[in-house]
Amino acid sequence: MRILYVIPRYAQDLMGNQIHTEVIQCWQAKGVEVEVVAFAAGQREPSAEIVAGIVVHRLPLNRNIAEKGANRLVGSVVHYPYFLGAYQQYRTFLRSHPRFDLVHMETAFPLAAMATFVPRAEHPPMAVTLPGADVMAEPAYDYGFGRYAMVRQLLHKVWRQAALLRADSRRILQLAIRLGCPPNKVVAIPYNITDGDFPPADAQLDTFRAACRLQITARHGLPAAAPIVLSLSRLHPFKGVEYLVRAVPAVLKAAPETQFLIAGPSRTTPRFGDYGAYLKQLAAQQGVTEHVHLIGSVAHDEVRTYMAASDAVVVPSVVEALNRVAIEAAAVATPPVVTYTTGITDYMLEHGCGLVIEPRSAASIAAALRILLTNPLRAQQLGQNGPAMAATFRSQAIAEELLAAYQAVVSASP
Repeated sequence: MRILYVIPRYAQDLMGNQIHTEVIQCWQAKGVEVEVVAFAAGQREPSAEIVAGIVVHRLPLNRNIAEKGANRLVGSVVHYPYFLGAYQQYRTFLRSHPRFDLVHMETAFPLAAMATFVPRAEHPPMAVTLPGADVMAEPAYDYGFGRYAMVRQLLHKVWRQAALLRADSRRILQLAIRLGCPPNKVVAIPYNITDGDFPPADAQLDTFRAACRLQITARHGLPAAAPIVLSLSRLHPFKGVEYLVRAVPAVLKAAPETQFLIAGPSRTTPRFGDYGAYLKQLAAQQGVTEHVHLIGSVAHDEVRTYMAASDAVVVPSVVEALNRVAIEAAAVATPPVVTYTTGITDYMLEHGCGLVIEPRSAASIAAALRILLTNPLRAQQLGQNGPAMAATFRSQAIAEELLAAYQAVVSASP
């Protein structure tokens, strides 16, 4: 079987891309031929290279002034600035390469929506991944393509033309069906976490966690005995990190030495401006600046260290399809605190790991952290249940589940 894996960007140094690399490598080990198509706005000509044993094609999006103008015009209508350029380059690519048995589209919008304009005779069967941003609508938090009427119309084209839709959680599966996706076309197969997110096979977990803690406290000048609470995400309003900052004063009353590490690149949105700056200002207003540390982006190979060093990981998202951060925390036995509007909560409840709380509620976050920071036995129990849950999200398991679904699609194709 030959699979074309279409993704917006692809490189080993991009945080998050390693999950795709590991899935593809698992398929290759089973004899599947896989090539990747990604897009590059700053590139003038198509290129190809081998990355981690995978052929990666990069297609240009804005080659000249005329293309930039056309992209801008179409983008103002469809809410994606490179829609036309991506379509033109992608169709040209399909025409110039041997036919694939199946195309894995990493997003419903814009990628699968763009592909629906390719004549069906030219396009192989399409399996589409549905991340939350494609279908969710949270205008108060500047999040979700689903808040745009044009995108919702394009999604209906995707529902009709896709052979299979892979929702990245049960929650997104249900939302897709409510938005008109045929139930017989959609299946919930979550994203994987990488092998590097788990503790080293030859390490004792307690020893590993202690070493990570020493490393992180030294790096950030934190008191050696202070509890550490970690938030790791891109700093966007829908991630709800402001509610964690608002919870800090109440947490400090119960555990006065607690240090809060807020990691991730800041995003700027129309309603909130620079969200990182907004969080810093909020911490100052709360009088907790000395306890709240915005540490910026964390390299993927450092994530495990931060997770294992922490006493709790908070995922305060207003809404989210799945959330891998909670799984990565569970993999190293750090209990996550997650809002019930986040897709991973279904899996957490099944395994009894972490605490599930109300969204948009500083009081709920504070209550959960008081449990974890003042009741060591309870925290230990919730942490110990985490690795078993995380193991179900290993790359090998998710790759095999996806491949079985894709083989069924190819077998059923004329």
